[in-house]
Amino acid sequence: MSHIKPNIRAEYVGQDFDRFLEQDGIAADVEALAIKKVLVALLKSVDMTQGELAEKLQTSRTQVRRLLDPENTSITLATLQRAADVTGHRLVIGFKPVKKHSVAVNLRHVAARAQPA
Repeated sequence: MSHIKPNIRAEYVGQDFDRFLEQDGIAADVEALAIKKVLVALLKSVDMTQGELAEKLQTSRTQVRRLLDPENTSITLATLQRAADVTGHRLVIGFKPVKKHSVAVNLRHVAARAQPA
């Protein structure tokens, strides 16, 4: 039986996923992709096709395909608002403080939880 060791860089151990994405410089792209996936799921939940969305947004199907394209991570707040409106939803945006914990602190926290009581 072979044991496979994961290829995890030591600086990532014990930190949260958001910090990992930030350190790799991909946080903004991952968030934009997630927003697009939520928008696709929203369309499916209201049983709306891309053509119907294009018609309601008074734009072309090409523009809607670009809006939903995971490779194109740009999207405007106005477009999100309009998509929410035409699907019968309200766009909710919030701010979340960025955690500034060091890896050492996180490792101590993980180690403390692993100690038997």
